[in-house]
Amino acid sequence: MKPLIGVLGRLATIDSGAFNGLERVNLTNAYVNAIEKAGGVPIVIPANTNKENIKAQVSAMDGIIISGGDDVNPNIYKEEPFKELGYVNPTLDEFDIEVINVALELDKPIFGICRGLQMLNVALGGSLYQDLKYIKGSHIKHNQETKTYLGTHSIDIKENSILKDIIKGKVLVNSYHHQSIKTLGNNLRVIAYSNDGVIEAVQKEDKKFVVAVQWHPELMVDSCEYMLNLFKAFVDACN
Repeated sequence: MKPLIGVLGRLATIDSGAFNGLERVNLTNAYVNAIEKAGGVPIVIPANTNKENIKAQVSAMDGIIISGGDDVNPNIYKEEPFKELGYVNPTLDEFDIEVINVALELDKPIFGICRGLQMLNVALGGSLYQDLKYIKGSHIKHNQETKTYLGTHSIDIKENSILKDIIKGKVLVNSYHHQSIKTLGNNLRVIAYSNDGVIEAVQKEDKKFVVAVQWHPELMVDSCEYMLNLFKAFVDACN
């Protein structure tokens, strides 16, 4: 039986028509495509703050994808908001953290993507750079404006890591972020950097598969075999 992969839904507000102003569950279809291509069954988990429901939802899944989305509220890691901070949604932050905590407690494989990497780090006690301008020496364009399926900058993948087992050659990744990890969360290890020192991937040392990346591999599965293999490795870990 194919593993059930819970993908965290995001929130968006309808801005026209009869339902103008109502919130809706939001998720790009690229996650669905990537999970199905990798052999899993995608299940969208809508954002909510009901802890009992969240535990039931996570318990029913074989693995969890923490998807991309809005900026992370710096109040969580005890910082004031800087002027470069984008839109934050406290409900979404609370939801993500609860899902991560439950998934770790139940030993579910976790795959974090973009914001998902940042939320995993914050949930484990780490902090973020609220904007890349605060990273000394950062010079790469990390918020690309070209096609989403194109990689634009290289990454340095560390030896003896889950990522190195999957991506064995040189690879370019796409990039759509302006925040990044500052202090590392508990039991996380950096397994990839960009060449200007920005953290691009982490794994949790005491778990079989808790991996998060700063780029969007779901947008590249049709153009880069390594990205599809990354999803396959996650789905295999969920079996």
